[in-house]
Amino acid sequence: MLSAIKNYQTIAAEKTTQRWDKIPKEWRISEKLQDALNVMDVPVTCGLLSEAERVITSDYDATALVEKIKARVWSVEQVTVAFCKRAAIAQQLTNCLTEIFFDEAIERAKKLDLDYSDKSSAKGLPPLFGLPISLKDSYQVLGHDTSTGLGCYANEPAEENSALAAMLIDLGAVLYCKTNLPQSIMTGDSHNNIFGRTLNPRNKKLTAGGSTGGEGALLALRGSILGAGTDIGGSIRVPSVCNGVYGYRPSVGLIPHSGVRDLTPPGTDIVRSTAGPMATSLRDCTLFLKAILQADTWRYDSTVISVPWVNLKPPTQLRIGLVQNDGVYTPSPPIRRGLNLAADRLRQSNDIEIIHITLPNVKLHYYDLVGYFTLLGSNHYYEQFARTGEPAIPSLEGSGLLSMPGTTLQGLLDLNVRRAEAAKTYLKLFCDNSLDAILMPPAPHTAVPLDTWSTVTYTGLWNYLDYPAIVIPVDQVRDIDCADDLSNAKFGPDDEKVYRLYTGPEQYKGAPVSIQLVGYRYRDEALTNTAAILDSIINGNSKGDISA
Repeated sequence: MLSAIKNYQTIAAEKTTQRWDKIPKEWRISEKLQDALNVMDVPVTCGLLSEAERVITSDYDATALVEKIKARVWSVEQVTVAFCKRAAIAQQLTNCLTEIFFDEAIERAKKLDLDYSDKSSAKGLPPLFGLPISLKDSYQVLGHDTSTGLGCYANEPAEENSALAAMLIDLGAVLYCKTNLPQSIMTGDSHNNIFGRTLNPRNKKLTAGGSTGGEGALLALRGSILGAGTDIGGSIRVPSVCNGVYGYRPSVGLIPHSGVRDLTPPGTDIVRSTAGPMATSLRDCTLFLKAILQADTWRYDSTVISVPWVNLKPPTQLRIGLVQNDGVYTPSPPIRRGLNLAADRLRQSNDIEIIHITLPNVKLHYYDLVGYFTLLGSNHYYEQFARTGEPAIPSLEGSGLLSMPGTTLQGLLDLNVRRAEAAKTYLKLFCDNSLDAILMPPAPHTAVPLDTWSTVTYTGLWNYLDYPAIVIPVDQVRDIDCADDLSNAKFGPDDEKVYRLYTGPEQYKGAPVSIQLVGYRYRDEALTNTAAILDSIINGNSKGDISA
């Protein structure tokens, strides 16, 4: 007879105690350091990192760090210990981790060092050799829970690695932790009843985003410099906006996705989740994609689409479609300024042509996207919560997902017909305008106060159409970003409600400001080339590193 499932509060107490016990006592920081509103400097000022560990975790992106490891500047063990320690600090500051396996990571690092000592040169080493990579909690990692923040899935260690985890290991990476996400994996706040809420390290009064918010906070504090998330409506891009990092949503199926726990009802994944990178530099997103697409992805996942990486030459001339708004929500003053800043810098290049375009029927497509998410209504979510007596978190209650009625078979067929027509319309938009990419906001606002992120029209459109998209940080909220009159909200009462969230720079000062760049389906390599050119012009550095 199966034992009764415990109450979620008991499970939460057990899981958080287990997590705390995985942080060595000598890596624990003073509670006083955790009280600040902005904790971005704490990892390097708290005194726990040696000078070498500070340099390893602060001064390099993943691309450069792999080169240093292969050149034997540092051992894999040194690098792994440094990132485990900094991740432990980040956890204490923001509650960004779920599963911690530092000891296993350090043992793997020692083995990689031994394997490397038998080689006379770095030639033949895998592309991600010795690189610590963090993973969103929804990825299965052998021997560890994939609870996704739900009590009903706790204490069920994975019996095998997810496809991506297995592939990253084969490519030489070191896996060392998993990161927090929302109950349901479908909201803009990474908060659940088992692990609690992830905080934004730049401003704890603002959301860290969701659903890959734990990764976002960990990357912002450089407890990781390359992590893997998933995205079905903006789950990579929203936390990238909130935390000022790069986030790439690839076309569906390019990156192995098998072994990821999605909480939508089985068989209803018509708009599918996609796996992708979050990083502190643009070129690290490219490193991630290139390393995976150059390998045999089909060996890891039966659903993968094997599009090879072919080392496309970067274009010499670019034509970029500029979208000022999506016709549903008006961007707030700092978002408008950031987009105009990026566009103005691009216009200074003789090799880039900017044209204004309008996105058709975004509101209709967004309603249909939500329709796909709720084909069977909300019973599936409630059933999972009921197993351990969990209440719904505030951001999920506020999202409206739990009140959607579901649809009929005819309703599903109608959704499919409209989606096929939308695909034709947007292909025509790309082709008629000879676009290399679309430049637009990733959201109508920056990170917002807790539990108030309520829409993903700017990101969800590209999940609906399955277009690759990348978020690029360009600035932060400044004193000049004054709140303006509500009459500037152009699109009705719902728009006014969202527009009202921005109250001026005092509450939002330092919040990252980002842009979104969108390419065409399965032209992901071309998009990375275009993004690299634009990022170098906008941010003024060739490697696309937010620390540069």
